[in-house]
Amino acid sequence: TGIIAVPYLATKNSMLDVVWMVLIAYCVNVILHLIIAELSYNNGGVQLVKSFEGELFHGKMKQIFSWGVFIVYGLAIMIGVSGNINGGAQIFVNWFGMPFVAAQILYYVIAGVVVFIGMKAVGIAQKYAVIVLMGIVAVMTVGTFMHPLNSLQRAQFHWNNLLALYSMVVFATSANQAVIQVVKGLDGNAKQIRRSIFIGFGLSSVFVLIVTGTVLLGTKGALEKELAYMQLGESIGTWAMILAGVFSLFALLTTFWSNTLALRDVVHEQIGSGNRISWLIATVPCILFAVFGVNSFIVLTRIMSGVVVLVSIMLVLTYGKSRKKAGSSPICGVIGTVPFQVLMVLSTLLSAIGALIPLS
Repeated sequence: TGIIAVPYLATKNSMLDVVWMVLIAYCVNVILHLIIAELSYNNGGVQLVKSFEGELFHGKMKQIFSWGVFIVYGLAIMIGVSGNINGGAQIFVNWFGMPFVAAQILYYVIAGVVVFIGMKAVGIAQKYAVIVLMGIVAVMTVGTFMHPLNSLQRAQFHWNNLLALYSMVVFATSANQAVIQVVKGLDGNAKQIRRSIFIGFGLSSVFVLIVTGTVLLGTKGALEKELAYMQLGESIGTWAMILAGVFSLFALLTTFWSNTLALRDVVHEQIGSGNRISWLIATVPCILFAVFGVNSFIVLTRIMSGVVVLVSIMLVLTYGKSRKKAGSSPICGVIGTVPFQVLMVLSTLLSAIGALIPLS
């Protein structure tokens, strides 16, 4: 979802800023997600809340702290899912001219059916969705260069805008919940987990650069839509507008599936309810917040990115304890040592600041 939010923030900076933010974010995310993977691996493939409970919390206050993290982390994902629902609803409004509330409910139902079926259905759906996304990006890129291109203008420099861009790029290429699902799906095979992380974040980074570059080069007039790829499609032609809508929809769906599946697991691990009941408990508040709360896709996405990166500080502290207790590091190796842990905390603080400060 974050990938299609980057072009809007890129207009506040420059394409060169996007390039070096993506390079930094790739390094940061690879290190951070290797840490997440090993922490989950050390705790049997559970979600982060249960890893915190198993490694960080002890004594009489254990359950209180565990429920506190469950609420904070769960709310962060819920806010992101609400933003995702609003983004999907915007696409349906553009396509069908339907009322926004009806579009929100329709998107929630269509997206939710896949997760309701189960994890295998999510895996199959994501596999084909990514193939569709790659095909659309290739066609849209060719279409962009068949029309007159804009010059890549640089906006007036402002630290607020640069930090906001950094935060969104880190968020756009992050996959906290998906990495934990990889640990489960690959049965703890350290070599395959590392390879998945390096390749996966490489693909996400390439997506960010291509999508942002083509939007900046090919969009006519000022970028006004939060779902910037839609505006690029309008600039190229009717066929491209349809493809851009499909791209935005599938980009949102893949994130919705991954996040709500993780949210379902968090609820299941915490209260022990069945998978389908857990999914409903986790997602009904999301659709209610989307309908009655903040309607802006960008605002909700930035809020989630800020909360999630703050949780990462606790994650790094938990990993340090877990690594000492395990006495080995099959996934991270030297990348998980103290200097890299400190680097992750500093990066997290910068991302949190960028997510919360106002744009200039």
